[in-house]
Amino acid sequence: MLSARSFNLKRDPNLCTAEPGQATVEFALVLPFLFLFSMAIVQVGSVANDQLALGHAARTAARAISLGDITSENANQVAVSAVENSITLENIDVEVELNETLARVTLNYQRQISLPIIGKLINELTLHASVSMPRELIS
Repeated sequence: MLSARSFNLKRDPNLCTAEPGQATVEFALVLPFLFLFSMAIVQVGSVANDQLALGHAARTAARAISLGDITSENANQVAVSAVENSITLENIDVEVELNETLARVTLNYQRQISLPIIGKLINELTLHASVSMPRELIS
């Protein structure tokens, strides 16, 4: 059986003290990249949260329109009201298509990127959510 003792390996006592401060310099060089990477992960999580909220608002608005016996003229007001009541995002573009059998709501939102370096390259993202629901009209 082989072991470290069978090779008669000895540790060099000067190995760790050959370059004092090397780990500190390496850490100082890597730290900005670690910080930027962690901020990017937080930003991606925030954008994903906004996308989920936008999808929820689109479903809420489409359901409100599909259950109500409303006209095409009032459908946009109902959709905007449902979106405002379901999420806190502002300046959302709401588009409504309404026919006899289907209610479709499309939401668009311009999301600003607030990351220091990447925000200069990618200033904003357009988030999009679209939901179609069958109308449930009582005849």
